[in-house]
Amino acid sequence: MSHHIIHPHGPHASSMQVEVLLWFAACHDVLWIPIVEVGNEPDAVVEALAKAEAFGRPSVLQGVEDLARIPDGVRGWVFPAHLDDTYTVAQRIGDEVSFGTLRHPVTGEAISYRTDTESAVGFAPPPLAVEPQSAV
Repeated sequence: MSHHIIHPHGPHASSMQVEVLLWFAACHDVLWIPIVEVGNEPDAVVEALAKAEAFGRPSVLQGVEDLARIPDGVRGWVFPAHLDDTYTVAQRIGDEVSFGTLRHPVTGEAISYRTDTESAVGFAPPPLAVEPQSAV
């Protein structure tokens, strides 16, 4: 790529962009998990499964340059691998990567990776890891 995917910190950097840069600066492995949207058409689930197959599997990004590897035009959740939730979404279009947050189309509330948006179509979000409880 001929220019930076993410511009350095400065007056035009968004707080979300700065946060992602800081994850990489701290040497965190960052997960990118593709977002597959399911419509309400009769064959929506079949189409969503085909899209998921085409988008590929989640990726571990070890440096900011790895953002160039995410599929063009596909939105995905990004967050450090040691965390279990995020509101941060990344999308690469050409040489540019943008960051944002998804909002519920009716309520306007921010949607996180763990928000249940899929149970109505037969999918469920991944369960949270449960810490073993002490018997003492």
